[in-house]
Amino acid sequence: MQITPPGDARPAFEFDIQYIREIVDRQFGPGTGDALIPSGKVVVLNKAPDLDRMDEIILDGEVAGAVRFDIVHGNRFLLKPLSAKILAPLISKSWVIVDDGALDPIRNRKASTLAVGVLQCDPGIRPGDDVLVLDKGRNPVSVGVAKMSAEEMLRPGAKGTAVKTRWVVADEAHEPRDTDVTWDDVLIANSEVLERRVSEAKAFISRVVSDNPLPIAVSYSGGKDSLATLLLVLEAGIRPKLMFIDTGLEFQQTRKNVEEVAEEYSLEIVKEEAGDAFWRNVSLFGPPAKDYRWCCKTCKLGPATRIIQKNFPKGVLSFIGQRAYESELRAGKGRIWRNPWTPNQLGASPIQKWTALHVWIYLFSRKANYNPLYRQGLERIGCFLCPATDLAELKKVREISEEYGRWDARLDEYSKSKGMPDAWREYDLWRWRRVPESILSELSMKGIDLKANESTQGSDIPLEFRSTKGYSPCVEGLSMEGVFTKRLDMDRVANLMNAIGTVTTSPDGEIVEVRGLTVFGEGPVMIRGKTEEELDRRASITKEIVFKAMNCTGCGICIGRCEFGALHLDGRAIIDAEKCTHCSNCLGPCPVVAFREEELDI
Repeated sequence: MQITPPGDARPAFEFDIQYIREIVDRQFGPGTGDALIPSGKVVVLNKAPDLDRMDEIILDGEVAGAVRFDIVHGNRFLLKPLSAKILAPLISKSWVIVDDGALDPIRNRKASTLAVGVLQCDPGIRPGDDVLVLDKGRNPVSVGVAKMSAEEMLRPGAKGTAVKTRWVVADEAHEPRDTDVTWDDVLIANSEVLERRVSEAKAFISRVVSDNPLPIAVSYSGGKDSLATLLLVLEAGIRPKLMFIDTGLEFQQTRKNVEEVAEEYSLEIVKEEAGDAFWRNVSLFGPPAKDYRWCCKTCKLGPATRIIQKNFPKGVLSFIGQRAYESELRAGKGRIWRNPWTPNQLGASPIQKWTALHVWIYLFSRKANYNPLYRQGLERIGCFLCPATDLAELKKVREISEEYGRWDARLDEYSKSKGMPDAWREYDLWRWRRVPESILSELSMKGIDLKANESTQGSDIPLEFRSTKGYSPCVEGLSMEGVFTKRLDMDRVANLMNAIGTVTTSPDGEIVEVRGLTVFGEGPVMIRGKTEEELDRRASITKEIVFKAMNCTGCGICIGRCEFGALHLDGRAIIDAEKCTHCSNCLGPCPVVAFREEELDI
């Protein structure tokens, strides 16, 4: 199949197919969804790069279109030539008919459809709609995006682009393949390729076991990749223990799947639970985010360390369902590795080079008992509120998870206390500490108000600092996430951060960065380092600077420590950035830091 890289395609289950049909019906008229995907079709979905989410829909080995999630308007179907040919005879919405004079420029020069050439159109067309352009015989000519409303297109004397061409549709008629195709046919067609993969993986497993005489476990998460890994280990003649970490944020279906799989293969489960660690800490750290994953430390790293210490004190060989296609970091990690924070664990991945489609064909071929959440429209299985989840999938999670209401309530509480804009909740912007410019631009272009509301957080809250550190299982790096307990004066923080390096700030002044430290106005802090000692040192410096910035009494003790005259008093200590050499000599004994030291827990 010719699909958009990285090409980690997966099967469309019945839920997915029906969902796509409903979207197509809504956009192009009743019956168009069934026409696009009739019964008996094998459908494959391929996640393509986009602002939030876009899934290419592959029919008969060809990309027929895509479902793109618009963060404001929701899911939309994007036409391609194949879907244009299929839908043309039935379409009753989002169509435009052009005169004969427009056909040559569109078909041969990929020109856009001009308003002057529009003869008729669906009266419901709005700017931004995906549109199918037809000739007078209602044959497909092109597909594109409406740049005008229907009223504007048909206005006498109208000029300008009515539909911007995305794809030109060739004249050849669409000839669908036989509809009686099943996944059993797919298994037969791919059997040789699959078994070569399986043989290589089993040989890898046997070799690693022979080279490393350790107790053997499979890190089982309830997802497809860890299930495939388990079955390969069993096929290699090895009976491992199942190692399951319950983060406290698991779907009930996942917990049930773990028990069912262990029972089906008569395997011992070794389990560790994070309990309510997330809920205890979220009131302090705030919502986790893609760029602020404190939750990995408390809910994964801690339990992972404990489970190995308790059950495998002399070490464990753990087979893990890691795949290179999942992320750039995992692609460069290799098939065998050690986690510096769980040194007793030797990790190995038999499916490192497998795509999702390899995994699924393997599971189908073994009639495996996979997690039913996949049949409910979820692509990935993990913590139900994981910030790495795209907005499109998060909306499905809300309907499935029994605990998501609790998370929504906590987000409401946090949002009000911090004065977050309404869009922060409505569009799940909590998933970032630093919301990408592309997301902000998209919301702004569509008129979404991003102004902050009034905060309910009192100014009399004592300033304290809490942190969690370690190797993040999700992002695979050494980091510390911390938080100050009140909103910070970022002008002051940015100024005093000059003590340790050149400071950069975001345009709104709410983010300050210097030498691996990132501080946010709401209080969160992210720190990167190569060693645990470096993290501790940077955390201590960050704490000292912020306490100085927020609580300086103007005593002047630090002034005498600056030999370059870059520090002066104006009610409080101020650094002249032009003179500062970033030597850090101004840091040291300070009443506002020393008097708070015993109250801190770093």
